[in-house]
Amino acid sequence: MRAPPRLHCSDCIYIRTAFFLGCLLSALFFGRLTPAHALEQPGQVLDKEVGIFTQLGARVDLSREFTDVSGQTKPLRDFATPGKPILIAPVYYKCPRLCGLLLNGVYDLLNVLALKLSEDYSVLVVGFDPTETPQDARKVMDKFNARLVGEVGRRSDGIHYLMGSERNVKALMGELGFKFAKDGEDFAHSAAVMILTSTGDISQYFTGIMFPEWDVRLSLIEASKGVIGTAIDHFLLYCFRFDSLKGRYTWAVVGLLRVGGALTLIGLGIVYFLYCRRHKGVVS
Repeated sequence: MRAPPRLHCSDCIYIRTAFFLGCLLSALFFGRLTPAHALEQPGQVLDKEVGIFTQLGARVDLSREFTDVSGQTKPLRDFATPGKPILIAPVYYKCPRLCGLLLNGVYDLLNVLALKLSEDYSVLVVGFDPTETPQDARKVMDKFNARLVGEVGRRSDGIHYLMGSERNVKALMGELGFKFAKDGEDFAHSAAVMILTSTGDISQYFTGIMFPEWDVRLSLIEASKGVIGTAIDHFLLYCFRFDSLKGRYTWAVVGLLRVGGALTLIGLGIVYFLYCRRHKGVVS
């Protein structure tokens, strides 16, 4: 009776390599890349009249007219880069604190966002106090645009500070789910930015005053419907989906299993090939 072949030390090395590769791939595809958070408290409402009421998928009417700091009045869509996603930041220009903190976060994001402002996306800062003037908006715009660095600073034409009539402001904020209320000479309101598709569909919300580059970049790429982003970005969107409850992009189980399974099979196939090749050489 022929005895089974004995494992040599070199064979053990290949087996250990296969085991290590399997563990490595599992860690890579089932671990978290980053603890990026988008929503601090999803669905939070300060009271029945003030807060962020998410309306994902709702369409914003981009034909409503608003006015920029130069006094030019035209439809919202004409301020945006054609065919590209839009980041909208609702503020009021005389806000003593929260709006400034929001814009701090937006400009910190713009300086690190790995997409091209004015080419891949545009930013619309929209005032929700209809009594404010283009001069009020320009004062805030000049202050914050001065914080842009490098190429982003040369692309500041992709940022528009707008104001509108009471009717148009109320309608836009209602479509965005942004509820605010007069509080003496100021306003009670929340802080948030919204990601819109080029046709005005609300694709994502990010509340708070700090915005993670990784999540915002993926949300803009997703809102572009394949128009912007690299092959790697679209691969990541295949593996990730935005979890509105957790407020961040998390692994999409189906895509994850497919990609992880394919890479595991490829890796084990390579190890098996090397093992067979080595074993054949020993027998010879």
